[in-house]
Amino acid sequence: MNASKVNKAIIKYLQCLTDDNLISIHQHKHIKIEGVYGGTKRSLTLSCSPSSLYQKYTRSSLRRFLRTLDIENPPALPI
Repeated sequence: MNASKVNKAIIKYLQCLTDDNLISIHQHKHIKIEGVYGGTKRSLTLSCSPSSLYQKYTRSSLRRFLRTLDIENPPALPI
């Protein structure tokens, strides 16, 4: 799976977890995804210049982000 497909899958996944199904995406040097999760505005930053192990590192950071959201049974990860 290439980096753009990984990023798109993560964006769709995070959008379905938000309170209002809305997210904002900003890109300057990195891709920043912001949304309201459990009444709190939270953000996750993705890399725009991925390495060969991008999927592995991104999955790890996504899992860490999900642990901070206090979601009991999150849907299966897309990547």
